[in-house]
Amino acid sequence: MTTEKESKVDEISYDEQEYLERTALLGLEYVLADFAREFQTATRRWERIAWPAMIVFALLAISGFWLIYSITEDMHTLSRNIDPDMAQHLGDMSNNIAALTQHIENMDNNITQLRATVDNIGGHVGSMDRSMSRMKSDISNMSVNISQMNQSIYSMTWTTGVMSEDMNRLNRSIGKPMRFMNNFLP
Repeated sequence: MTTEKESKVDEISYDEQEYLERTALLGLEYVLADFAREFQTATRRWERIAWPAMIVFALLAISGFWLIYSITEDMHTLSRNIDPDMAQHLGDMSNNIAALTQHIENMDNNITQLRATVDNIGGHVGSMDRSMSRMKSDISNMSVNISQMNQSIYSMTWTTGVMSEDMNRLNRSIGKPMRFMNNFLP
């Protein structure tokens, strides 16, 4: 089968081959001409869209730059009218902020020391709490001792009263010799 095709290709003459090539070139030329026409039509369509869009974009860009310039100029005028020495005051404020930062660092260090001191005080308060508990126990013991002492004094008072009564009886029963003792005894 391949041999038959090869033989048919070999059988085409030079003129026929030239005719086929010219026909193919002519078809390609028509296709390229149509492509060029379509491309030009599409280009015109895009030009109708792109040029106005570019003009609008350019106008927006110009108005944006004008707006930024206008706002900048207005802010400059406003700042000059509010505070003519704003640059100096902003410099002073910057220096004051630097000093404030230093003071805050010092405060931070002092707070750290204060925290250590408060922790130390907490330890001392714990020690005082233990001492107060011991004192409470000692006061409770003292209260018991004072109560016992109170009972002993009451007992002594009662015994002294009994002795006084006994002495008064003895004084009445013995008479004059004991009256001499009344000067010494109440």
